[in-house]
Amino acid sequence: MDPDQAGFHGHFPFAPCCPALIMGPVIEAASCFRLSTGETLLKASHGRTLALVFLRHFGCTFTRAILRKLQDLQADCAEHGARLVLVHMLQSGDEQAYLRSGDVARIADPHCELYKAFGLGKGGFRELLGPIVWVRGFLSVFSGCGIGHLAGDGRQMPGTFLFRDGEIIAARPARNASELPDIEGIFGELPVAASKV
Repeated sequence: MDPDQAGFHGHFPFAPCCPALIMGPVIEAASCFRLSTGETLLKASHGRTLALVFLRHFGCTFTRAILRKLQDLQADCAEHGARLVLVHMLQSGDEQAYLRSGDVARIADPHCELYKAFGLGKGGFRELLGPIVWVRGFLSVFSGCGIGHLAGDGRQMPGTFLFRDGEIIAARPARNASELPDIEGIFGELPVAASKV
């Protein structure tokens, strides 16, 4: 079956969870979930590198910091010929209340199935409330990012991945809740030739 015709589409709020994602490989996840622009994650990755930024919940000060610099992230991706895609835990469309601009592609994953498929789990005490998180959180809050209400799973860990042709070509799962996406850093992990495609 054409992946675009699969019966499970993570972008749509009324879609049931995809059984293959519980223990299935990334390719299964990529064929199940759709971007806000309509194509499956798998199809969107054909011939183009996607920079997947898996967010924490929208009330988290670190997620709010990411959204404040969304245009910078998009520009960093564009310099490498990549497309930025945000993955979040709300039902499709609910994320728009938190975005200043709707021109960035998004994937809704309210059951955290795509997070699991990419190896992102739940944080423990150190990852969520360790000293470095408190320090960075304090700085983020008082720099104007603030804190909002819980909008998603508060224990879910974030991460950044480069995804191309159905494969993860670089991965940076966050070591703690305060780690922000480093587009230049993750592209720097690729061979020179690969980082320019």
